[in-house]
Amino acid sequence: MSQKERNEEILNIQELGSAEIQKKMAQGCDTVLIPIGSCERHGNPYTPLGTDGLVSFTVAEWAARKADVLYTPLMPFGYAPHHMGKVGEGAGTITLSAETYRRVLMDIGRSLIFHGFNKLIFVSFHSFNVTNAEEVLFSLRFHTGAFVAFYGGRETPNVQQILGSTPDRLASDFEASMILALMGDKGLHEEHMNRSYRIHAPEWMGPAFTKRAGTGMAVNFKGSENIFLGMDDFEFVEPVSRVDQGVSKASAEKGRMILDRAAQDLAEFVEEVKKMKIEVRNRDFPDRARPLF
Repeated sequence: MSQKERNEEILNIQELGSAEIQKKMAQGCDTVLIPIGSCERHGNPYTPLGTDGLVSFTVAEWAARKADVLYTPLMPFGYAPHHMGKVGEGAGTITLSAETYRRVLMDIGRSLIFHGFNKLIFVSFHSFNVTNAEEVLFSLRFHTGAFVAFYGGRETPNVQQILGSTPDRLASDFEASMILALMGDKGLHEEHMNRSYRIHAPEWMGPAFTKRAGTGMAVNFKGSENIFLGMDDFEFVEPVSRVDQGVSKASAEKGRMILDRAAQDLAEFVEEVKKMKIEVRNRDFPDRARPLF
């Protein structure tokens, strides 16, 4: 297959018939990417709620093209209870409970394994989707033998180099750049670009604790991020003005570079996964419908 033909080949299972998927699997494609999103408010209130989903889907799509594997449609909702905020404040935010979220992932995984996939890679740029899926990784692996992994990434050293932003602006410019790349001015207007936010330990904890962006619910104590709390995001995220943090260095060009770097990293991981010899011992999915009472 030429590079042009490969670029034009449909790899999203949503757009393929079952016979075409069977043909692709018969050619040796036993790996599938599964993008998982989130619908949540962000530190900048003008950042689209679906940012993490748009990014996760794009990275999965680009990586699938590079590595020649199939991928699923985006699951748009995830685990984000801390982003609900106060009543009405996080308007539009939707969260699944941890149990519902895990059950959704389990059912997606069992369905794909049932039909012959041996290697499943969930993809999400919403960190709480990753940390709350560990039980699913164990369950699918232990009950079926399939290879099941979760690929997640946020502010990597590459991102810092691409953006050239100060640490306080990094998270804001990271999100803004990718939205500009994916949606242009429809996603984030210029007058909203310089709105940013500061990450800090909750004030009620006192001066002994600090917090930095990209660490989930971890709080730093005595130089180590070894304290984990259940918090609402308004307790550790504080909006700030452009005067406090300077002008944004976000751009669509930087966003495309970040997305391509993430897709390349994922594709290289997928290429290694494709080499693995995985034996699935149980594909049955008898509990795919509610049992009779």
